[in-house]
Formats: sequence, structure tokens, C-alpha cells
Amino acid sequence: MTPNRRTLVRALSAGTAAGLLAISLTACGGSDTAGTASDCTPAHEGLTTITEGELTVASYDYAPATILDGENVTGMEGDLINEIAKLECLKVTVTTSGGTGAVIPSVQSGRADIGSGNWLRTKERTKIVYMSTPLWSDPQAIVSTTGLTSDNLEGKIIGSVAGNLWNDSMQKWLGDNFKIYQDDESIYGDLKAGRIDALVASSASANYRFQDAPIEGATVVDVKPNPNVPQFAAVGQVMLPSSLENDTLGKALDEDIQKLREDGTIKKLLEKYGIDPSVGEPGAPSEL
Repeated sequence: MTPNRRTLVRALSAGTAAGLLAISLTACGGSDTAGTASDCTPAHEGLTTITEGELTVASYDYAPATILDGENVTGMEGDLINEIAKLECLKVTVTTSGGTGAVIPSVQSGRADIGSGNWLRTKERTKIVYMSTPLWSDPQAIVSTTGLTSDNLEGKIIGSVAGNLWNDSMQKWLGDNFKIYQDDESIYGDLKAGRIDALVASSASANYRFQDAPIEGATVVDVKPNPNVPQFAAVGQVMLPSSLENDTLGKALDEDIQKLREDGTIKKLLEKYGIDPSVGEPGAPSEL
């Protein structure tokens, strides 16, 4: 994974950024031109999307969930979204305008049909988006070079990227010893340099990163329940957010995801990116 593919800005504001990257992929065979094959029969008839015949996805780089590389969108979610688009005879168009902070607002405001980038099912998000059935579970982890766990963080300098669900709780618990970063490069750079003792991150993301950018002695230890951080009480479930005003699309996504789970596609995608396929059986939907 190149450095550009690791850049992660998790600011929660819906601020805009100059420029718009649009990536169009033919998702249902046929010619190299935009559009879908005329003989493609969608799994769900009559779906309404922002642009007819297209599935507009708001996303950003967050490997291994989403990887933007030239005109290709890959990663576990990227590949899964393209499989869903094939089922529905839609062309995928990805917008990265505004980065991380713009994904959910883009779905809410009707600028994107769905969002992507390791979004977890939470109670707060039930109020603003239609949350798809879980794609897979996503354990969170403590990443350190000294084997720290979620039980022994007091007195240590701990980092987290802006926007993570546990940040407020950890700030109250650890005070000035808790540092918030704007991107992955900065936080992992400080861990490597010894400026922080540990960081909290997605287990899948950390393990994937260390495949080609290891830090000597680094360990990735899944969190355990901690009374100081309620968000550690359960494992998060990744979902695809869509508009509350278009629940027909949301329900179609649910059925497509379930089909791709049952036919083994999700298991194969997880294995492709070095993720334990058991997380592809997340159980009944839940919210953090």
C-alpha cells in the first residue's frame, strides 16, 4: 500500500475540500464506455439512485476497507460494493470530495447514494442514515511496541485519530495524556518515534498496515471491556450508510449483502486482504 493510500482524515465536520475525484467503473459488463450491459437484469427492479443507472459512493482512503488507486476502487468494501453494483446493473461512481468528514453528510444531503470507509453501526447514526445489515465485525485494538492492553493505559501517552467513537471517553479518562491526530501517517509516525506509548485503531487496519510498513516490536491487541470506555464493551459492526429517505435502496443493499455472505463472496474478500474470515459472520445487527 502506498503512502497516499494510507492518508486518513477523520475530522467529523462536513467541511469541503478543493477538488473532486470521480471514479467510474463499469459494473455490469459490456463495453468500455459508461453504462451497463443491456442484457443485465437487476436483482431489485425499480431502485432509485441519484443518477439513473449509477451508484454514487462517498468514500476516502482507509485500507484495507477502501483503497483508491488510480481509477480503481478496491479494498474489502470497494470490492463488495462493486459486487453489489453488478447485482443491480449499476455503474459505480466514487466521490472523495471533502474526505472522511463529508461521507455521512453526502449521504444525508443526497449527494451520494451510499457511504463507504469502515463506518460502524451506532445508536446515533440510526437517527441520520439507514444503516445496512452488518458487512463484518471490526474489533478495535491497542497498538504499541510494549504490549500494552486496554487495561493498562493510565499514565501512558495514548493517541487516536479524530472522529473515533471512543475519543470523548478516553479524553475524560486520560486527560492531557490522550492525543488526537488528524491522519494515520502522523499517529503511526509518532508511535514509531516513541512520542506516544500506544494508539487505538481498527485491528484490521493496523494489521494490514504492518504487512508492508511494520514497526519493530509493534503488537496489535484487541481491546477488552473497560469501564472508562463504554465503546470497548462490544465489537463494532461495519455497515454501508444510505439515505433514510430511500429505504428501498437500503433494504435492497441488505438483501444483496446477505446473498454475498451466503454464496461465500464476503469470506473470499476478507481472505483476499488477509483478514480472518470469521469476522464475516458478525451475528445479529447491533449498535455501539
